[in-house]
Amino acid sequence: MSAPTVSPFVLARTFVFRRYLTVRHHLAGLHLTAEAIRAARQRRKQARHDQRMRDFYGWCEACRGLGSIF
Repeated sequence: MSAPTVSPFVLARTFVFRRYLTVRHHLAGLHLTAEAIRAARQRRKQARHDQRMRDFYGWCEACRGLGSIF
């Protein structure tokens, strides 16, 4: 019976593959974080826009009804 031949690169491949899985896991977390940051930025932008519209339409009684839709 012949002994199975073990490649000298087995340990290196295992090391690299484990690091790849770890990095992929961290990058997936960063992607979700980036999406959350982007969504929060969009909400703040929309809130600023709504406030500007309320201020603009709030200058007279006739236009105040339009400002209440924001």
